[in-house]
Amino acid sequence: MSDINLDGRAIIVTGGSRGMGREMADGLLAAGASVAVLSPEADELEATAAELGAAHGGGRVIALASDITDYDGCMRSVAETVAAFGGLDGLVNHAGIGPLQVAPSVSECEHVDFWVADPARWARLIEVNVIGTYFMARAAAPVMIGRGWGRIVNVTTSLANYGRLNWSPYGCSKAGIESETLIFAQDLEGTGVTCNTIIPGGAVRTAFVPKKMHSNPRLLDAGIMRSPMVWLMSDLSDGHNGQRFNARYWDAAADAGEAAAKAMTVPAYRVPPPRANLGERQGP
Repeated sequence: MSDINLDGRAIIVTGGSRGMGREMADGLLAAGASVAVLSPEADELEATAAELGAAHGGGRVIALASDITDYDGCMRSVAETVAAFGGLDGLVNHAGIGPLQVAPSVSECEHVDFWVADPARWARLIEVNVIGTYFMARAAAPVMIGRGWGRIVNVTTSLANYGRLNWSPYGCSKAGIESETLIFAQDLEGTGVTCNTIIPGGAVRTAFVPKKMHSNPRLLDAGIMRSPMVWLMSDLSDGHNGQRFNARYWDAAADAGEAAAKAMTVPAYRVPPPRANLGERQGP
């Protein structure tokens, strides 16, 4: 995958200050792209941007201190990226709140029944994960459509988590993002901009997982997302729209086309277009 060249591409990575977001940002920079890392955690974000800039060139990295649930902030972030890099070619919708953030108190790092979860935190997770993903896509899409080329990639989770015990609202939110991908992809058809989904394919050693579990050898490394994201942001992914990719099955040593084919999975909720179902009888 090292032969993919993203020189001249400008990409926003939300949730880019740590974990998988930082790894994807680093991988895109290594491939030649300019990257804007976005996070509401300003201190951590500035430190990450400084470290990435030192490694890849400070002129190719900017920090966007913003909350994706603030639509005006999303618009400013896109404008700042365009001003810094001369355009916008890609958006990685990675920012989100994890499943451990809805317990009745911050100290409780356990999954809980929906009737025990704190209502405000439950709603906040949906706001960040689902609405924030839309806000960023809404802010970025017109710029890319105007350029006639672009990529929106939404990060979700394994299908089993959508119906997993005690997994609301996280599973609900990621299921919503899967729906966003399919609908956005159809809306974008013919514009030169695509929308796809990527999942890590398992639990990843990040802040989403309790630290006491980080020694578990079954956990995946956050770097698993690097190669597939570079491919998704390249011309090699032309023609792939509304697709779903599992990074766990990506063979970074293989030919890019072979790696993508192996990692491609059936999109969640893929059904025939609505017009194909008009003649079907509804109800019993």
